[in-house]
This record gives sequence, C-alpha cells and structure tokens, in this order.
Amino acid sequence: MEKISNYISKKVITLDEGEYAGFVLNVIFDEDLNKLIGFVVVDEESDNVFTFKKEEVRAVGEDCIIISSAKKLQIFLEEDGNSPIGKQVYDTSGFLLGRVVDVVIDGLQVRRIITTKCEFFRRNIRKLGKNYIIFGNKERKKNKKETKLFKIEDENMPKVYIQKVGMPSQSQPYRLLANQNSILGRTMINDLYGYNNEIIAKKYDIINQNIINRAKMHNKLNFLIYYSK
Repeated sequence: MEKISNYISKKVITLDEGEYAGFVLNVIFDEDLNKLIGFVVVDEESDNVFTFKKEEVRAVGEDCIIISSAKKLQIFLEEDGNSPIGKQVYDTSGFLLGRVVDVVIDGLQVRRIITTKCEFFRRNIRKLGKNYIIFGNKERKKNKKETKLFKIEDENMPKVYIQKVGMPSQSQPYRLLANQNSILGRTMINDLYGYNNEIIAKKYDIINQNIINRAKMHNKLNFLIYYSK
C-alpha cells in the first residue's frame, strides 16, 4: 500500500538518459476511480505537460522519482485526469466529510480515500461526480447495515476511521491548472500550512515563485492550486 502524496511535487529523473523530466503535478485515474492510470509531469522550462504510467517507475526516493526512460513520456491531452484530490465528500444525509487530500493505492488499485476529516474504503463511494463525491451504500443492496465511520484504534485496522489531518477546509472546489505558471499571480482564498503547521501562504497573498517553491517542498502544490483563484 502507498499514498499518492508520495509522488506529488517530486522531481522525475529518467534512468536511461539521466535527464530531468519535470515534477509530478497530479495523478490520472480511470473514470470510476478504481485504477491508477499514471502521473502528470510538468517540464518547468518548457511548460510542456507529459504523462507516464506507474509501471515505468523504477524507484521512489525522498528527493525524486526514477522512471525508465524519457521515451516513455507521452503528451498529456486530457484536462484534469479525473483526480479526486480537492473534491469535497458528502454523505447521503448531507454531512460534509471533508475535502480529499490523498489516495491509498495497492499496485494500481485504489483502496482508500483520505479527506481532511476521515478515511474510507473506495467501495464506500456511492457516486463519483465531477466536483463532489457522495459517500454511502448502494441502494441495490437492501437490508444491509449502513457503513459507519469508526474512531481509529489501530493503523492497520481494516475499518473506516476518523482522522484529523489539520488542513483547512474550503467550500468551493477549483479546477486543477496545467502548469505552475498558471498559478502565478493568483490570490489565496485561505491559509495553506505545511507538514508542521508552518505557514506556506496566507489568505489574500498573491502567489509568487517563492510560495510555489515552498508548496513544492511540502508536497502541497496541488492544494496551492485549489486554495487560490
């Protein structure tokens, strides 16, 4: 099992050529969010956007990701790759379960979704929309007990559990942009914090290169996009 956040914002280096291909901006899933398709890479110099499949990953280190070859990179044509990151999750009673901040995968299969308030299994998604996710049981299974959120007692416990992440919530999702130059000059609509609650950007800050660099250091570049307009 591994988290998508282990890939976001990391440099991508090719093994065969020893070249820098860019940094990982986002991930691509299939239409039903069952399977990981690949990753979106942005070349900072040319602003070209590419993709590569997870099968091409040779190593995921603390500082970079090693992929097999630059020849495996493909031009990114789709708009946002069906990523759930940043989407709000509601249950069938209308209760907000937070905004998606991470996805847990097993190989290529999506197993769990992590929000700012909780974590739940992929099978507990009733409806995956363009901007929102509905959590709950499928109507076709009658007389089945409703899925509940449990307080965590064991990290390996195979249950849905409450997890405080310490991320500020937002009311309106924003579309993911294709490259970091598109973020420059945007205005923050909320505070963005790093791993140890250090401030990356404050509400109403105008995004500059220093803010982008700080967000990349904390693997929060995708949230910088969603927390600005």
